[in-house]
Amino acid sequence: MAEPDISIKIPIGGDGEGMGFGAAISEKLASTISNMDVVSTLQKMISTIPEDEESEDIRNRLKNAIEQFQLMSDEEKAEFTLKVKEGLMSKLQAKLEESGALNQLEDAIRGAVMSKLYMIAAGFILLVILLVFFGYKLYKSIKDKEKKKEEKKKAKQSKKKK
Repeated sequence: MAEPDISIKIPIGGDGEGMGFGAAISEKLASTISNMDVVSTLQKMISTIPEDEESEDIRNRLKNAIEQFQLMSDEEKAEFTLKVKEGLMSKLQAKLEESGALNQLEDAIRGAVMSKLYMIAAGFILLVILLVFFGYKLYKSIKDKEKKKEEKKKAKQSKKKK
């Protein structure tokens, strides 16, 4: 059977800057879900200890679903797996859009990167200012030495003429 087309489409910022970030996360989620083994995931869910009656009820439903899954034909198993994956993707997409988690994460990353860039820029500007300052001082010192040498030379020449 062909690989199902499972994808999440998450609208990220209107300025277009975050499209690569959101697309990368969407692609990774879709890849993870399309590669997961639904039965083993459901069995892991069943093996967890229930915390309340609702959890126990869900556990019992999952047990029944796995039992029914075992009785299905290969074609029905593939269809069931596809439906579960599509349902999971749509729920994830709805939760991510509702919570705005990716927008918050993107803003946090952008803020951290920008603060680091500002620090690097400030350090670079400080370095350039120091280089210019000491370069100017060196230039001035060299010019003063040359001026003193010329004055000495002129003084010697004027002594020789006298």
